[in-house]
Amino acid sequence: MELLDVYDNDGNVTGKTIVRGDKNAKLGKNEHIAVGVIFIENDNGEFLIQKTSKEKGGEYSSTGGHIDSGETPLSSIRREVEEELGINVDNDKIKEYGFLSFDMPLRFLFYLKKNIDIKEIKVQQEEVDYVKYMTVDEIYKLIDDNLMLKSHGIMFKELMNRLSR
Repeated sequence: MELLDVYDNDGNVTGKTIVRGDKNAKLGKNEHIAVGVIFIENDNGEFLIQKTSKEKGGEYSSTGGHIDSGETPLSSIRREVEEELGINVDNDKIKEYGFLSFDMPLRFLFYLKKNIDIKEIKVQQEEVDYVKYMTVDEIYKLIDDNLMLKSHGIMFKELMNRLSR
């Protein structure tokens, strides 16, 4: 049983938890679960993008997932990178760009500048089919062609705005 903290509209933990996937759990108007998403860019200006497994929809996305109860958004994104890619980023300087609220979960946005050798990546096969580096233009094409998870496309555009590209 996976517990998720409930957040308010300001991104603060309320003290309430729900069981992930519980269809009977009711969230109020000012209540949200939260996810974290990280975009990892190499020195060539390319981003590490993953193709999700068929079980997860087969869309392109970045790395991310639900923030478990008791985790901070930053600790959850470090865990997700380890789980999905087999890469430890505990000592890396991950930049947090706050959260976006455009649907039910709050979406915490992270960015990491790091050269990761794709050969060192060990994908979590239940979640990820494969990963590859893509240019900004290639990612925008995925978004325009509706091949990228919609929420990740929105977050990528926001990151590009924050990075002033």
